[in-house]
Amino acid sequence: MIEYFLMAFFAAGGPGKSGAAVAPDAGTPAAATAPVSPTEFKNPVEITADRFEIQGKRQEAVWIGHVKAVRGQTVLTCDRLLAHYTKAQEITRIECIGRVEATHKDMWAGGERADFDNVAGILVVTGNPEARKGQNRMKGAKIVFDVARDVISVEGGAQTIFESGATRPIPKLGGRK
Repeated sequence: MIEYFLMAFFAAGGPGKSGAAVAPDAGTPAAATAPVSPTEFKNPVEITADRFEIQGKRQEAVWIGHVKAVRGQTVLTCDRLLAHYTKAQEITRIECIGRVEATHKDMWAGGERADFDNVAGILVVTGNPEARKGQNRMKGAKIVFDVARDVISVEGGAQTIFESGATRPIPKLGGRK
């Protein structure tokens, strides 16, 4: 299996921050596409997949097959990832489609689709989503990770199962008679 590797930089910054180096358009001057040090980006993301393509006129990049994107403590896997970027090559949003799994610290979510707003740091998982935070499990119509605030929320028919230490079996102490 041929695996393409590309380091993408999701620059989640405000005005004046440098954008993500994705790929130059055919008409872009070479000076505008000079390499930028990773230290100049606020949130670098490493993406691996079986296949990669750039759709420059649409300002989109697509990764297909066994996709894995890592941004800090957030890991996102799926079948297909579509990144939308600005003319300044700043990635503003990514979409994951097919067998989506997302983890961030002790939070996990899975579903059929995920949309990530890179500027706000909000990940929305839909398509029969499930989530876990620690020992607690949740289901609903939509799971939302707020990566910046380290918060998970469930919308639309939320079902939650809370597990506490009291519901787990207490281990027996051994060695004493």
